[in-house]
Amino acid sequence: MAGRSVVWVVSTTIGLIVAGFIFHFPGSFGDLSDWDLTAFVFGGIIGFVSGVVVGLVQWASLLLPRSAGLRLLAWIGVGIGITHALHDGAPNAFGLIAAVSLSGAAMGAGYAWSFGERRPTPVIVTGVAWAVALLATDTVSRWLGLPWEDTPVGWSTHHAIQGIIVGVIWGVATAVVGVPERLRHTLDPDPAPLDAASTVTTA
Repeated sequence: MAGRSVVWVVSTTIGLIVAGFIFHFPGSFGDLSDWDLTAFVFGGIIGFVSGVVVGLVQWASLLLPRSAGLRLLAWIGVGIGITHALHDGAPNAFGLIAAVSLSGAAMGAGYAWSFGERRPTPVIVTGVAWAVALLATDTVSRWLGLPWEDTPVGWSTHHAIQGIIVGVIWGVATAVVGVPERLRHTLDPDPAPLDAASTVTTA
């Protein structure tokens, strides 16, 4: 069980580093004076794609059954999609607290729906930890003076560091409440593990 938790934290963090460096997870909040629908939709699409990337890393690392892996992709894809959409499209007046709270609610609700989780503690922790981790990225980014340079690589590095922060905080919190173990007990589990990459290839 401990080994699975470590794999979960590491794979989540690696996936979010990739999502940060390539897709600029979790987006950039605070640059708008009004709602930007185009940025909101585009951010949602980019977030969903980056979430699928994160989910694939988690799926392959945990050797989840096919049904669990697909549920994981849907959960993480939609959760990060909503997060990125709000960060890119919501105005500064909307408030960072509101943006991360809605993002956390989406992650918690998505987990409960995708895996049939009815215990309140794991659902609440999954959502609250996501919101707290997102807030932590803002605080740490300001403390470190990120981005260190106003270049594509500078911004990618900035977001990759945010990925590390969210991955560690959220990964550890969800591991403590048993999320990695719950992933193997879906409503319709497959009998044997399946490598995520082979499923995508044969789909």
